[in-house]
Amino acid sequence: MKNIKKIGIIVCAIMIVMTAVLTGISKVSAAGTTITVNQEGIMKSFIGTEQDGFRWAKYRTADGIVAYCMDINKKWPESSLSMTLTGEADAGIKYILENGYPNKKIYDKGDVDRFITQGAIWWYLSDKGQGDVSEVLTKTGAESVTGMREKMQALVNGAKGAKDSSTTVDMNLSVDSTEMTLSEDKKYYVSSEFTVKLVGASTYKVSVNGVEGATAVATDGSVKEEFNANEKFVVRFSKNSISKTTSLSVNVSANGQVTKAATYKPANDEMQRVVALTTENVPVEKSVNLTANVEPGKPSVCVDYVIVGNVIPDPELTDPTPGKSCYDKGTKYTQEKKLTTRQKSCKFVGWNTKSDLTGTWTDGTALNKDMTLYGAWDCGSTPVTPGTTINVPSTGANTPIAMIAGGIIIIAGGFGVYFLRSKKLSNVK
Repeated sequence: MKNIKKIGIIVCAIMIVMTAVLTGISKVSAAGTTITVNQEGIMKSFIGTEQDGFRWAKYRTADGIVAYCMDINKKWPESSLSMTLTGEADAGIKYILENGYPNKKIYDKGDVDRFITQGAIWWYLSDKGQGDVSEVLTKTGAESVTGMREKMQALVNGAKGAKDSSTTVDMNLSVDSTEMTLSEDKKYYVSSEFTVKLVGASTYKVSVNGVEGATAVATDGSVKEEFNANEKFVVRFSKNSISKTTSLSVNVSANGQVTKAATYKPANDEMQRVVALTTENVPVEKSVNLTANVEPGKPSVCVDYVIVGNVIPDPELTDPTPGKSCYDKGTKYTQEKKLTTRQKSCKFVGWNTKSDLTGTWTDGTALNKDMTLYGAWDCGSTPVTPGTTINVPSTGANTPIAMIAGGIIIIAGGFGVYFLRSKKLSNVK
């Protein structure tokens, strides 16, 4: 019984660990409005003496961001304390944080720089009537490092001249015309140039929906999805992709970063608030609808392609299924070339005019109406029929789960051997 109980406890522990592992695969973290502030030591006085009161504590948030105290006449926060976000400090405090430790080097990017940054915050707030900083710091105290007070005052003066601290991420998307026109060679529909102006972001991405094969093309002719902020682009797709006037949507998105001087307050009002320079990602997105007008008097018909049955090609071996193609009505049509590569279980054998894989397409037949061609696969003695499932090797996407499952089986087997051996030894005794 003891062995069974012991094994039960161990198995429960393993299940708890494995549950945590499986959960962690899809876990996404999110920033909250509460942070933990940790004291990481005491900074010695670099101006005046310790008796003058300029021996300060150093703080960081739990995620490693340097934080500074804001209320010189209040108590230091405890060694570890939970605080709540209360808003943003003004442009002056943000200026000091951006130009002080650890973001800029004043002397050595160490405690001297940190002392100057903390002193500048209190000096600036004192001049605004928020606290009372002694003249020992601002005028009379001896400096451990020559010029420290001058550097501190420079931060204070810069803070007083700083503009509004709010920053934004924004996008302006413009295009001269929403009507697409045929290219000179009559092979493509092409849009006017898109101009994208960004604030707070350096790149943007483009996606086009509504017409198969539509892409964003840079002015140098390259097809891509991501562009630099100063690049322009056009939208282009093959003339044979549509048979009638068609609309499509152009979506442009970007991610920028906003920097804030975030202020946090402890539950105990006798203790100081802290401020820390933080950044957050801000997405921005805009869309434009385009129209491609088919020339009147030239009716078109389209051919679409469908693979019948749940036949899953090996992604490393098999060509993609052809997309929809459109042609002038009456065109004598030759079917798309057959898929020349093969998957491990079946091979492609041609296109048919019916979903039950009958009616083999005859090359040279004139196209007079829209049509769908259905692809057939040979998996041995008979062609594939609708609904047929062919098992192919798993892709790498399943590897983590398979490894975890295998690990569980091995661990379970190990404990089974352990249990049987323990029982056998017990009987021997």
